Amino acid sequence: MEPLYPDVTVPEFSSANLHNLLDALVDSYELKGLRVGDSLLPPLSRAELERKCRWFPGKLPQEIVSLYAWRGGQANEAWDEDFPFWFRDNSFCSIDRAEHEYKSMMRYYGIYPEDHELLKFSFPFASFNGGWYVLPTRGQPYSPNLSAPIVSVLQGIDIHFFSMEQMVRTCIDWVSHEKYKEGHSMPEDIEMEIWAKHNPGIFGYGA
Repeated sequence: MEPLYPDVTVPEFSSANLHNLLDALVDSYELKGLRVGDSLLPPLSRAELERKCRWFPGKLPQEIVSLYAWRGGQANEAWDEDFPFWFRDNSFCSIDRAEHEYKSMMRYYGIYPEDHELLKFSFPFASFNGGWYVLPTRGQPYSPNLSAPIVSVLQGIDIHFFSMEQMVRTCIDWVSHEKYKEGHSMPEDIEMEIWAKHNPGIFGYGA
């Protein structure tokens, strides 16, 4: 199997950059009248995060530690939030909800031998309606050039963003666009143009 995205390079992860981008994403939503900040939970210290994540069999990567050091997710599923904090079409999980989503993912997708090890060590930080965004913590088979891509688990398992920072940059441009509507509704051609801008060649688009 040829490696996906053989020419991709991603800058070294920066927690400060991620937090600045997440703040900008909140601002983008709230400028549209979507008060996502009202229901974001308080940040978690590393010690508290590790204590709450004893259910997870892998080592927590710096991206997940940084994400939850920014905010603790949203307590409820998107259906039950007035203003869900979306990463595209998955909402930001609290740690308690992440545990539930992990068990559900393993029950329905982790039963397949070819996917079991990947998913067993992938942290689900966002979810919606039987789909998840996960961060693999023990590598992934899709592209050797990407150390911490964001992988979608929904009727298949595929890279959707080249890194967490690229995911948030992509979301900022989507939400800021004049054609964006609540619930991540926008014309597909615009969505894909922005997606490929931050994740060049994603799904073969713009390659």
